[in-house]
Amino acid sequence: MDRLWDEQSNVVVREAVEPVVPFFEVATHLGDGALLVAIGVILYWFGERPSQRERAFVISIGIAALALAIGIKGIFALPRPSLVFSPVGYPGYTFPSAHALGAAAVYGALTVTMRTGTFRLRAMIATAIIAVVAMSRVVLGLHYPGDVIVGVAIGLGLVWLGLQWRREGRFRPGLIFLFATAVALLAPFLGSSIYLSMTIGSAAGGAIGWYLVADRRISQSGAAIMTLGITGLIGLAAIRGVTWIVGIDISSAIPGLVLVEMLGYVLVTAFVLTLPALAVTVEDHPMVVSIQRSLPFHGRRISVED
Repeated sequence: MDRLWDEQSNVVVREAVEPVVPFFEVATHLGDGALLVAIGVILYWFGERPSQRERAFVISIGIAALALAIGIKGIFALPRPSLVFSPVGYPGYTFPSAHALGAAAVYGALTVTMRTGTFRLRAMIATAIIAVVAMSRVVLGLHYPGDVIVGVAIGLGLVWLGLQWRREGRFRPGLIFLFATAVALLAPFLGSSIYLSMTIGSAAGGAIGWYLVADRRISQSGAAIMTLGITGLIGLAAIRGVTWIVGIDISSAIPGLVLVEMLGYVLVTAFVLTLPALAVTVEDHPMVVSIQRSLPFHGRRISVED
């Protein structure tokens, strides 16, 4: 068991895959939070699932995974590996791996939510991606093997729990968002100090957004959703731009701005969830109708064949 948190294990793994280390340096970004969020948003806005609740499955599981990762990191507060090939100054604690946890949660949720291809094919692709992301964190010296193993287990456990609720007809995205919000609010008391504004804001925004949209009629016009969605993406880019200018975590650099950033994430996440309902107001606009006819939309779904 101790070998799972032994730096020598990282060395052994890296030496075994030395020729393809550059591949892992690129593939690790498949577990980046920004990419996972983008996947969840695209599915929620343009996915095939007939139920709004099922489309929200991926987003709610993803945000819950982020909150759990941040909370657990603070409890154990294990420092990252200190190896020759480990990145200098990489923030946060090592246990569990947020990349592995998030990848397992999001790609696992996609496997049970999407309809493209067979379930077996989707499961194989998801397994390969999750394995590559987990391996990359060890190869790059960012996590111990035990960190990624536990991260994957927690992520898949979240998906399994959500799937059981769905099968029993008790799945409520709002409850998942509220759970994530509670964990995120506890995180600073558990010892976590980074990405708090993003985690708390996203979880709270998800809970608020779902409450506002749960029983409302949603647009079936992909063009209307896309048109309003551009506004939300610009807002998210602006928030991340400020974060990048100030530092990797604005809350740790300038505490007085943490509430501003947090509010920004609340608004953007709530906007993402309510957008299909808001799009009803513009779906009959001549410009939107023209876009709907010009682009490969079948209702709100994007037709890959077209």
